[in-house]
Amino acid sequence: MRRKDREITDFAAMTDIVQACRCCRLGLTDTDGTAYIVPLNFGFTVEDKTLTLWFHGAAEGKKLDLLRQASVVTFEMDTDHQLIPGAQAADYSFAYRSVMGRGTVEFAAGEEQRLQGLRCIMEHYTHRSDWPVPPAMVRATAVFCLRVTGWTAKAHRAP
Repeated sequence: MRRKDREITDFAAMTDIVQACRCCRLGLTDTDGTAYIVPLNFGFTVEDKTLTLWFHGAAEGKKLDLLRQASVVTFEMDTDHQLIPGAQAADYSFAYRSVMGRGTVEFAAGEEQRLQGLRCIMEHYTHRSDWPVPPAMVRATAVFCLRVTGWTAKAHRAP
């Protein structure tokens, strides 16, 4: 990381950033080798200082096709955006907190694990995990997680 003065290494502070974020962007590789970035709603769990991100979507489509071809993907999320004005154009800056990293995708195996992932996502946005989810919806929804194998965090605060 070039700006070590902005690096965050404390695990709790890093997960606080994840908690504050509302969108996670997955970086995939398209079949022609170009980048394919998709913004997604997400939930997350932490076990033994290991971050796992949970996602859902339609049971078919380009995103799932690419995930099935290459299970190692990257991610990025950011929050707390604020323009920091300056006296001159070169003095302007931007406040933020962000995390980015990589991991391995695993598709939920069975209805119980899909339901667990869906509830994890709902808990992230509503702080409730007891939502009833109709069984037909659970069966029709693709649920997958990203087991994070490496990640970094960074922040730039307004003065």
